[in-house]
Amino acid sequence: MCRHAKIGAREHETSITPRPPVTSITRVATLGTKIQDGTECNRNHKAVRRRSTFKTLAASESASGRQSPRSRGFTASQGALVLTVLVTGIVNRILYKMVLQPLGNYVFFLAQLQTFSYVLVYMTILFFRKRMGLVTSQMLQATEKQRFAFIGACEALSQVVGFLCASRLPGVVLPLLSQSMMFWQIALGRVVLNKRLKQAELVGAAAVVGGVVCAAWPSHAGGSILAQTNPIYTVLFMASLFFPAVSTILKQDIFERAKAKLGGQQLDIFVVNTFSSLAQAGFVFLLLPVLSSLRGIPLSGLPDYLLQGWTCLRGGAPTCCSDCAGAPQLAGLYIATNLAFNISILSLLRSTGNIAVSLTMSSIVPMTIWAFTLPLPFLDAAPVLGANFAGGVVILFLGLLIYNSPTWLPALQKNGSPLIKAPE
Repeated sequence: MCRHAKIGAREHETSITPRPPVTSITRVATLGTKIQDGTECNRNHKAVRRRSTFKTLAASESASGRQSPRSRGFTASQGALVLTVLVTGIVNRILYKMVLQPLGNYVFFLAQLQTFSYVLVYMTILFFRKRMGLVTSQMLQATEKQRFAFIGACEALSQVVGFLCASRLPGVVLPLLSQSMMFWQIALGRVVLNKRLKQAELVGAAAVVGGVVCAAWPSHAGGSILAQTNPIYTVLFMASLFFPAVSTILKQDIFERAKAKLGGQQLDIFVVNTFSSLAQAGFVFLLLPVLSSLRGIPLSGLPDYLLQGWTCLRGGAPTCCSDCAGAPQLAGLYIATNLAFNISILSLLRSTGNIAVSLTMSSIVPMTIWAFTLPLPFLDAAPVLGANFAGGVVILFLGLLIYNSPTWLPALQKNGSPLIKAPE
């Protein structure tokens, strides 16, 4: 009998029935009854607590089942992000070549236009993120501004030299030559960061080299795709990818140093993008006299060169008789698509992790090569491609998958673990 029941029974006995004499036997019996009643009450109390605990656990498991990354897996929004990165990545590379057709003689003007557009967009985004509290004053002060000067110089050189060389190369070879950035990253990682490659990364890098060589090898259907290209522009384009590899390492160092200063808090990426774009725009402007002299444009002719570039951008007819048809639309589409690609890949990285990003970026390469073989406006007809080229592209794609396997393979080895992790 529980405590309240015993009190009620005791009061009832006092008011109605006289209490019997207390003996030792009565004390023992009463003690036994109390122990039995107490045990029963404890048992009932534990049963109630056990049922309550089971209900709580069931509710917790139900809630966790609704929120668990394992149960949610690949969501529709993440699938839309992957599709957006694929589409914008391919279209961005196609428009990169297209915009150089009408503006091929004004690559310095195009580079200046692109960098200032990035500065405007990134500063606007940074301003609103600062007002929303996502970017703090400590973040703006945690970065070492002189490092952005090196980043801006590297990105400016890569941009201008890349534009200059890509305007002289067939579009179908650009995705192949762009894989040289992987080897610049490997070399810099080994020399600067003392990073040793894993066996899978070595095999993947070798497969990428084999794929590029196989794709460029002459076939019975036609000659090599590199036979009609100027070797100087080919080498310069591959060399220009050294600078974004250096820029990547410098940005990584900025993030690590800022994280230490911010007490473990991550630096907002738009802080880095904004300051990098500012430095890049400044160096593109400073490089104009040097690089234009390589094209035979004297310093006194720079104002007229920029004016003619602006005329071509508006679709007019500059004095050099260049065909600027479609220049306004192509330039606007290229800059907008490039920004959309950069923002969408950042969103994909935050939403799914680097596993989906590495697989998506690997898939863009062969799809871009295939897109360049289509009859596209503003582009010359693609050279005749044989079986060697198709086989080389397949080997290249497999090499990229193997090279990135240390990132995505561990996820496959976990039982029931999806490739795409749900956002927390």
